[in-house]
Amino acid sequence: MSLNQSLSQWIKKIEQENPPPPVITALNFGMLQSDKGYMVYLTGAEIYDPDDDDWAGEIDYQPPRANKYFLIPREFTKGLKWQGVLDLVVAWLKEYYGSGPALFDGRTVTASFDDGKLVLIKEAR
Repeated sequence: MSLNQSLSQWIKKIEQENPPPPVITALNFGMLQSDKGYMVYLTGAEIYDPDDDDWAGEIDYQPPRANKYFLIPREFTKGLKWQGVLDLVVAWLKEYYGSGPALFDGRTVTASFDDGKLVLIKEAR
C-alpha cells in the first residue's frame, strides 16, 4: 500500500468514527519523531488566526488516542530528515485537499513539525 493510500485511510477512519464538530474552524497536522519513527497527528481549534501560529496550540478537538496518531512506515522516510518528512506530508495534504474530503470542508488546514512554523495547506474562505 502506498503512503497516500495509508494516510487517506487514516483520515477516512477519523471522518467516520470521530469527525470534528462544526465549530472547529482549523485543523493542524502535527508531526513528531518518536522511537518508533515519524508520526503524524491531528488536532483542531475553534479559532484560527493567520497572523499568530499559537492558535494551533489551542486544542479544542482531537480524535481519540486510537485514531489520533499515524505512524509513517519507515520505508517512506528512510534517509529523510524532519524537513523531508514535513515536505512529504505537506505534498500529500495538498493533493488530498483537492479531492474534497468532508473533514476539510470550510476549514483552514495547516501542517507543522512540533514547535515549528506552520505550513498553510489551504485557508478557508
